[in-house]
Amino acid sequence: MLVEIIQKQHIELRELFARHQEALLQGQLENARTWLEHYNVCQRGHMQIEERYLFPEFAKIERTTKWDCSLYEKEHDKIKQLYDNVAQDLDWLIEQEINESQLRRNIIALLDKEKTLKGLNEHHEEREEEALLKELSEQLEQRHLKELRLDINLTWAEVIASVKETTI
Repeated sequence: MLVEIIQKQHIELRELFARHQEALLQGQLENARTWLEHYNVCQRGHMQIEERYLFPEFAKIERTTKWDCSLYEKEHDKIKQLYDNVAQDLDWLIEQEINESQLRRNIIALLDKEKTLKGLNEHHEEREEEALLKELSEQLEQRHLKELRLDINLTWAEVIASVKETTI
């Protein structure tokens, strides 16, 4: 099923982001930046998979949900924008020479800002899993679904391998 494949990617993305936030909480800013960059590589790869393989198929089927591809694409754009803002703030924080109290307060502010990114991702993933993926799975022919799953799995394996090589 498509839902399980994409859901697995969502779980892996959340894990990368959680590792970033753990490092951030520990004041390990360079490590936090590394995990955030890994998250970004995988998040953008995930979006490319959806845009290349899923959205064109979703646009062709008769949908029962109110959401069309444009909503998912707009959410992708907003996620990228929020990520860029968080990454810039983290880069700025790394460059600062501040005391421990100021550092902790800036980390709190950054975590607050990241809550918006996490929230958008959660709602986006929920819409995909409950609408887009279920409808595609129900309406596409089994042979076509099998090819689509294979393409998605192979592409994701390449994306995740690029990150895992640097984290070992």
